[in-house]
Amino acid sequence: MKAIANRFRPFHFLLISLVISASGCKPFWKYYDFKGANIPADINTFSVAFFGNEAQLVNPQLSMNFTEKLKSKFQTETRLGLISSNGDYQFAGSITDYSITPASLNADVGTAQNQFNIKVRVEFTCEKYPEKNFTRDYSFFKLFDASASFQSVEEGLSTEIQTQIVQQIFAAVALDW
Repeated sequence: MKAIANRFRPFHFLLISLVISASGCKPFWKYYDFKGANIPADINTFSVAFFGNEAQLVNPQLSMNFTEKLKSKFQTETRLGLISSNGDYQFAGSITDYSITPASLNADVGTAQNQFNIKVRVEFTCEKYPEKNFTRDYSFFKLFDASASFQSVEEGLSTEIQTQIVQQIFAAVALDW
């Protein structure tokens, strides 16, 4: 029994040293939550204005879906509360591109792959920290086989692209990337 206790002694020493050294540090929860977000302690709310669709090709559900995805991301991955307007963090913007372009050619059949693009312009405002404010375009694309009809792949690809763009926005705002 004594041999087992001696074997774990270095571990106990390391654990006690870590606790003592961390006790002198500024508490990490002041700015970080357990999901990795870097949001100042005095920021408590956020609001998301409806993202209108200004693209030439319009998907009628895209604006609503994107707006809700952005709300959901911040609700589930931060401690911030959603309010209808004038949040500590405010998001507004529009969908500026929703397009399909040829991506690769094949000598036998012409277009082998198409590229589906979505671009969103985001206006982020934080009155308490105006140095964080920005207006920026975020975009992402997915390739799909040109032999597939766009209608058959549109919903799945659109969901994937929106998720990636929302993640980019979240990283810029909540992770300070």
